[in-house]
Amino acid sequence: MIRALVLILLLASLGWWLEREHQAGRFQRVDELFLDFLVANARDRFGKVEPQVSSPVVWVKMRNASKAEYAGWPPRPLDWQMVLKGLQPFDPAVLVIPETLMWGKPAPEFVREAAEALVPFPSTILGVEAQLAASREAPAFMGGLEDSLPRFQKTQGDIAVVPPLGALIAAPDDLLRRQAELGITSTRDAEGITLLPYALQESGNLRPTVLTQALARITKTPYATHRLLLGPGAGAYLANGAFVPLTTTGEFAVDAKQTVPEVDALNLMSDGLADALTAQDKANLGGGKIIVIGTDSGGLVQAHAQALVQILAMPRLKLLPSYAQWLVWSAAVLAGFWLVFRVPKEKALLRGLLFIFAALVLCFLAFQSSLIWCPPTMPAALIAASALFARIAGHRKG
Repeated sequence: MIRALVLILLLASLGWWLEREHQAGRFQRVDELFLDFLVANARDRFGKVEPQVSSPVVWVKMRNASKAEYAGWPPRPLDWQMVLKGLQPFDPAVLVIPETLMWGKPAPEFVREAAEALVPFPSTILGVEAQLAASREAPAFMGGLEDSLPRFQKTQGDIAVVPPLGALIAAPDDLLRRQAELGITSTRDAEGITLLPYALQESGNLRPTVLTQALARITKTPYATHRLLLGPGAGAYLANGAFVPLTTTGEFAVDAKQTVPEVDALNLMSDGLADALTAQDKANLGGGKIIVIGTDSGGLVQAHAQALVQILAMPRLKLLPSYAQWLVWSAAVLAGFWLVFRVPKEKALLRGLLFIFAALVLCFLAFQSSLIWCPPTMPAALIAASALFARIAGHRKG
């Protein structure tokens, strides 16, 4: 009876302390390492894009073949104003414009009107054209935008493998910057595969790119919790179980065959005189989606749209619900009681290790089949504490 009371007090105190420490983030790294191990062994699951009834990403395409229909080419501020006004009724969750909206100095007409057309959108990301550095030693030219671009706060691995930023070549017009978040855009080809950097290295910092910022917005992931893993098994962990598989250098490989729903930008420029949008166009644009806008020149806009479709169609990591975690902890407590009262004290430590190993194997198999996982810190600690107590106060063989 006394042993049972002592064990209950021991496990209850340990559980309370571990939960408090876990809430404070002190054991978070242990759980992250375990999750990294699980993901690394299920990497092939993220290469399979699941079919979707409705794509969460739409490309509003400004076609090069229709450039005579625009006020100028590349499209001028008046064109952008009309397209943005046409999009306002559809209330997109995130508006992504990878191409840099800069028309030189002095600024042409309608820049202010284009900036005002951005105001109704809750989340807009504007691209800042960047050039990669030929050497890692040279400092990047930021053009005074150091404080306007976000930084990664949680990274693991060697940041030296990340492509270095050489210079910011062009930034959106000043009036447009006030209405949106700025993001770096860059792309490169490697053996016929288009790579979009998830981050770029700049003076010891890792700067997110437009792709990263769009995903952070749509998944509601603050940069304080947006975790980037570099090197072997590289990837990015976002909120709600979203995971982005990356190359060892922190880049995303775009599938050139990925299809993206398209809407002709000219159909949004009727200015109320006629409704040029088809029923399919309206269905594509509605529902709080990511709208990617830009020309079909150079492939930059298309690559971003394809990458977003791929990533958002990937399976999500599923954390065991709280009530199920409590059941796992209860099972660990029952295992602890069995170690104390049914296992000879000479074998308690070995049996405890076997229990922990079996629990980890079960978690591994569950993740392989359904991508569901449970943080191991609490159950492993409860079993380990019970095994130590059983070694000291357990019953003798026979």
